[in-house]
Amino acid sequence: MEPDGRVVVAWLRRAVLGLERSVDEINALNVFPVADADTGTNMLVTLRAAARAAEEADRSEGPHAVARATVAGAVSGARGNSGVIVSQIMRGVVGELGPEADLTAAGLAAGLRTATDLVTSAVAAPVEGTILSVLRGAADGAGAALAAGGDLPVCVRASADAAFDALLRTRDQLDDNARAGVVDAGGRGLLVLLDALVEVTAGAPPERPRFTRQVAPHVQVQVEPGGAAHGHDHDDPPRGPHVDYEVMYLLPEATEASANRLRDELQTFGDSVVVVAASDPDPVATWSVHTHTTEPGRAIQAGLALGKLRGIAVNVLQEAGHGETPLQALLDAPRAIVALVSGEGAAELFAAEGAEVIRCDEGITHAALLAALHRFEGREVLLMPNGALPTPELLAVAARSRESGVLVTLLPTSSMVQAIAALAVHDPRGHAADDTFSMAEAAAGARCGSVVAVTEDALTILGPCGPGDYLGMVGGEVVVLEEDQYSAGEALAELLLATGGDMVTVLLGDAGDGDFPDRVGAALRPDRPEVEVVGYRGGQTGSVMEIGVE
Repeated sequence: MEPDGRVVVAWLRRAVLGLERSVDEINALNVFPVADADTGTNMLVTLRAAARAAEEADRSEGPHAVARATVAGAVSGARGNSGVIVSQIMRGVVGELGPEADLTAAGLAAGLRTATDLVTSAVAAPVEGTILSVLRGAADGAGAALAAGGDLPVCVRASADAAFDALLRTRDQLDDNARAGVVDAGGRGLLVLLDALVEVTAGAPPERPRFTRQVAPHVQVQVEPGGAAHGHDHDDPPRGPHVDYEVMYLLPEATEASANRLRDELQTFGDSVVVVAASDPDPVATWSVHTHTTEPGRAIQAGLALGKLRGIAVNVLQEAGHGETPLQALLDAPRAIVALVSGEGAAELFAAEGAEVIRCDEGITHAALLAALHRFEGREVLLMPNGALPTPELLAVAARSRESGVLVTLLPTSSMVQAIAALAVHDPRGHAADDTFSMAEAAAGARCGSVVAVTEDALTILGPCGPGDYLGMVGGEVVVLEEDQYSAGEALAELLLATGGDMVTVLLGDAGDGDFPDRVGAALRPDRPEVEVVGYRGGQTGSVMEIGVE
């Protein structure tokens, strides 16, 4: 009997273990499109996100939910060009699970063929000798074995062996690989994934050689002080324009036509452009966007023109051997959780939860934030901005900080109550990438708003207001207008709970009444006995209270 949908969960677990064992080997092979020694790391981070999502869906909903969760986890957790491509390989394969969430030989062959089509269409400028060539070989191998009557284990093994043969050919197909004497790093990572599936379906993984650099005879090798070897080929083709930044973000609820326009626009001023969907657009989907460019702001603006963006990440690209962070330092470096905080009580709360606090009671400029981050030189920083600065300024700070030796990753916290939700899942002992994903997921899952006191006469969408009134705000929009803070807070909490939730967090400002958490709990209890209300004295002056719902 062929395995059910849980084979995907088992496959992802094995693939993660395989990548953990091979990540240094894969990174060392990474010369295209940028020799920044991170292909293995990016694939590992992406597969960890997919595995975590698949396991959670299997536990909570059952095998039928595994496929959707796997793709969503891979797309949202994708890192780098290779990670985005891996997400589409997973989309193709798990998209062919049968009605009982089973993986069949026919489904595997069709899934690899679909994955090949998805990756080919997603990459703005497909190149032979890359992971695409290895993926196509895998699809051909599975298809041939299926046509010969092979069952799932036979087709999986044929696919992996064909991928291995295709991987060997990448050394000669791509000039960058030939000059460095390497097979393609992404293709090597794909082979790890396929060999993991062989182990799950057939019981034993294939024996594969460890790939290393084998400099071609026509390349003259010079060893510079410090022992770094550099190859020089007198017939090198001219290189393209230097790229400084890797830009990634998620574009939710966009049509395929919009995604295609974005891909075309990014191609005019960047390279390594990949735009992929988490599902078939019907008529919209969430798209993962990746590019290398000298104009990161322009790349982000191109996406913003189509809608709100999530998970924006800007990384400075560096050639391996010129200031790169070693793998273990990248995955396990001591990191700081830094929060921009207003209010004495909030500062004490965040510090007690292990966060480094930067006070911004009177606001903060990007220059001041950049200066404050200098003390974290040589460390990774997960920054919770909490709405203190607009996104373009935060991106500029993150990029400048990375240049000065502070690896800044922005968490999507638009308020302090969202940051509290993120801190609740922080695991200082876990891998930085896993920790970042979990915290970002928790922050994104917390709906939040604030109650502010009206200080002058104004006209809102809900009508006129004046001193003594209170507004409930969500995302900069007025959604509640009441004459006292209790009514405003209770109405705002009800609105935030309208789409579900069982935890309400209230962060009281300097003007907030300390009895409010008890009062809102009492008001909710008759109709929502399952809801827990937790209150903290934040002391912030910008709002009467912040309210978050999880």
